[in-house]
Amino acid sequence: MVRLSRRLAVTAATIAAGAAAAGAAICGTALASAAAPPAAARPVVLVNCLDRAVVRPGQFVLTCADGNDFVTGLHWVSWRKVAFASGTEHVNDCLPDCAAGHTFSYPVLVTLWRPEARPGHAGQQYFSRLTEIRTGVLHKAKGSTLSRTQTYELWGSIG
Repeated sequence: MVRLSRRLAVTAATIAAGAAAAGAAICGTALASAAAPPAAARPVVLVNCLDRAVVRPGQFVLTCADGNDFVTGLHWVSWRKVAFASGTEHVNDCLPDCAAGHTFSYPVLVTLWRPEARPGHAGQQYFSRLTEIRTGVLHKAKGSTLSRTQTYELWGSIG
């Protein structure tokens, strides 16, 4: 009888320990899901001219001051620590000046890269670089500096 009681005590202790571990795991999971997701689980964002964080935008203005360079029809194939898309760039050649310039459109490949911590937004990262490759024929006006590939430094906040 002493032997049976010892087995029952060991079994009861094992069940209690398992229940306590399961309870802690369930409570920990519930607490973790109630808290904000870790930074690694959040997507890297692109900050637009309105200082809003966006993910997989369909269009993006590259020159916020005058809007003379922007991309539309963005189709994203990946959005992780590096993002890839294709679309159409619309750029004003600003010749002889931006008011009298002509807007040309080019098919482009876009790569967003170099995620950095976004100032003033704890736990959020933003893409700090955008590289575009113009894949079509370049309409180079006299004096134009338009190149096949261009990289832009992006902003984490406006202002």
